Amino acid sequence: GALALLGGITLGINKMLLDKTETMLETEAGLSSIALGQSMIDEIMVNAFDQAVVGGAKLFNPSAMTGVGSLGREGSEGSQVSIPEAPDTANAYRSFKYYNDIDDYNLYKRYAITSMGTFTIVDSVYYVLETAPDVKSNTPTFCKKVVVTVTHPNMKYPLTLSDISVYRRYF
Repeated sequence: GALALLGGITLGINKMLLDKTETMLETEAGLSSIALGQSMIDEIMVNAFDQAVVGGAKLFNPSAMTGVGSLGREGSEGSQVSIPEAPDTANAYRSFKYYNDIDDYNLYKRYAITSMGTFTIVDSVYYVLETAPDVKSNTPTFCKKVVVTVTHPNMKYPLTLSDISVYRRYF
């Protein structure tokens, strides 16, 4: 009877420790994914709004911007950055160097390695209505929504962060 009682107590303690460890790993993965996702949004948002304004040009009509079906890498950007982009411990991600506007990051995917293991980061960029920023637009507008999704094996659900870039056409 004493061995059965000891075995039951031991199993209970082991289950409690396992649950605590699982919660700690999930929390750490969640915090790391928030940091990685926000870092990705920061990297994207420092770029020009559109390829049409990279050289400092000013736009007053959204029809001069990149078309909805053409959001993503242009020209040499596509050959310079492989998708998915694997981490390089000696150098920064190549997207830092070769991407120069927000929509270059559309469908961009990268892997980030931390002490928790490998995180997968996927970006989406699309035009949204100026009056309803949660609604995708079928035509170029002065607003682009950036959505970053971060996944990791220790997370039950992917983390999604988003931000909106607004082109200020009033100079």
